[in-house]
Amino acid sequence: MTYETQYRHGVSIRFIVSRESRCEEVDAEQAQHGDILYIDAPAGYHNLWRKALCFLAWLEDQAAAAAGRAGDAEAGEGAGGGGGGGSSSSSNSNVIARYDFVMHADDDSFVRLDLLLPLMATWPRQRHYWGYIWDGTGNRVTAPIRNPANKSHMPAAQYPLDYYPPFASGCGFVLSRDLVLALLSRPLPDYRLLDPPFGIHLCGPPEYCVAPGGPVAPVHDERVRPYRPLPTFRPDTLVQHYLRSEEMKPFWEQSLEAARGGPAASPSGAGSPEALYNTLVSLGLLRR
Repeated sequence: MTYETQYRHGVSIRFIVSRESRCEEVDAEQAQHGDILYIDAPAGYHNLWRKALCFLAWLEDQAAAAAGRAGDAEAGEGAGGGGGGGSSSSSNSNVIARYDFVMHADDDSFVRLDLLLPLMATWPRQRHYWGYIWDGTGNRVTAPIRNPANKSHMPAAQYPLDYYPPFASGCGFVLSRDLVLALLSRPLPDYRLLDPPFGIHLCGPPEYCVAPGGPVAPVHDERVRPYRPLPTFRPDTLVQHYLRSEEMKPFWEQSLEAARGGPAASPSGAGSPEALYNTLVSLGLLRR
C-alpha cells in the first residue's frame, strides 16, 4: 500500500476556485484529477469568507443529497426491491456521502495526512474547532487592525469590537460537521477577511455566536505552523504554511521518509539556527 492510497482513503480533496476565474489550465486540472470545485463567489483575497461559506453550503447539499439517495434505496429494499441496484455507494470517489469533519487549508500549506488522520479519529464529533488558535495569550495576541492600508484591515463597520474572540489561522483548521451546520443556520455578514469570522461566529459573544450551546472552546495545536520555522521541515508538523510551489515536492519527499521511519523522522537536533529560532519564539519575539 502506498502512502497516497493509505492516507487518502476516506478523504475528499477539493481546490476551491471562483467561477469567474475559470480558465483552460484549471479545466485541464479538473479533467485530469477531478479535484476542482467552481464556486459562485467573487474572486480575490477580500472575498475568501464568502467563498468559504459557499463551499460549506455546497458540502452540506452534497451530504444531504447522498443521505436522501440512501434513504430511497433503503425504502426500495424494504418494499421488496432489494436487488443489486439498492446500494447508495458509488464507485466515484468524488461523491461526498457523509462527513464528520471539514478542513480548510491555504494553497501554500502542506498537510501531513499520515499524522493528522489518526489524530482526527480520536476527536469528538461535536463542537470541535481545531488549529493554530489566536486567542490573546502568550505571543498569540491579536486584535482588529483598523489601518486601511494593511492587508488584514478589519473595518469597524464590519466588526466594531476592539478584540477578536479566539480564532484559528486559516493556513489549516478543522471544523466538526455540527459547526458547519451552525454557520449555515442563518445569514452571516460579509467580511473582508477569512480567519477571524470563524472565531467571531463560533467563539464570540452572544450577539455573534451561532453555535448551539454557546461559544466553542477551540483546540490549539502548535504543530500547525502558520509561520516558517527553522528548519522548515519538522517531523511532527501537521500543517506547514508559506511553502513556495518549488518547495512542495521536497517537503512531500521528507514527509514520505518520515512516514516510513527514515532519518527525517528523527529531530534534527538543536543546531545554532534552530536554537536561536526557538529562543526568539520563547521570548515572544517570533511567532511559531
